[in-house]
Amino acid sequence: MIRFLLTIAATVLLSIFQAHAQIITITDAANGSPLEMVTVASEKPRAFVTTNAKGQADLHLFKGSEKIEIRMLGYKVAQSNFKQLEQNGFKVSLTSSGVSLDELVVSATRWGQKSRDIPARISAISSKTVALQNPQTAADMLAVSGEVFVQKSQQGGGSPMIRGFSTNRLLYAVDGVRMNTAIFRSGNLQNVISLDPFATESTEILFGPGSVIYGSDAIGGVMSFRTLEPKLSVDSLIQIS
Repeated sequence: MIRFLLTIAATVLLSIFQAHAQIITITDAANGSPLEMVTVASEKPRAFVTTNAKGQADLHLFKGSEKIEIRMLGYKVAQSNFKQLEQNGFKVSLTSSGVSLDELVVSATRWGQKSRDIPARISAISSKTVALQNPQTAADMLAVSGEVFVQKSQQGGGSPMIRGFSTNRLLYAVDGVRMNTAIFRSGNLQNVISLDPFATESTEILFGPGSVIYGSDAIGGVMSFRTLEPKLSVDSLIQIS
C-alpha cells in the first residue's frame, strides 16, 4: 500500500514538473530528426544549455530573455526570445548552412581546431559521405576525396599515394594509434584495406609533412581515421544507428 501511494505521489510530482518546465525541442528542418549538442545561449539572463540525444533542453533559466541564440555547426544560427519560443510551443527547426567553414579537425595538432585556423591543407571525409559513396575498401574511401591517388595491383586492393609518397613515407593512424612505421618497405602496400570504411566516424587527410607531431616517417602526409563512438540509449529502448 505504501509503495502504491509513493508511486502515485511520484507520478503527480512528475506531471507538475513537466507542466511547469519549459522544454525546447530542436530538429532538422529537412528531415525532422532531433539535433543533439545544439547550444542555446542568452546574455540577459546569462544562461547556457545544450540539447540531449532527443534534441531537448530545459529553458527555465531563460525565462524573460529578449535574445536567445541557437547554434550548431553546419546549421544557420537561429535567434528568438523566450516569449516567441513559448508561443511556438518551444519547437525550433534549424536549416542547414550548406557549407561549413568551421569544420573541426584534429589531425593537424591532435586537438580539435577549426579548419580555417590551420595553415596546413586538410581534407575531411565524413561518415555521411561514406554512406553515400558506398566504397568497397578504405582505399576506395580515400579516393572518394578526389585528392588521393590510389594504386591498385588488384581489384580489391589499394595503396594510397600523396604527393608521390607511399607506404613508409605516409602515416596511417586509427584513433591516434599508428598502423605503420618507417621500417616498412618503400613499395606500395595494401595494408590500409584492413580498415572497415563503414566503421569510421570521420577521416582526415593531412597533406604535406607531419613529422613534428607524428614522427619522421610522416613525410608525405598523414591519414587519420577516427572510428565510430559508442552511444548509450537515453531510455529503456535499444538505440540503433
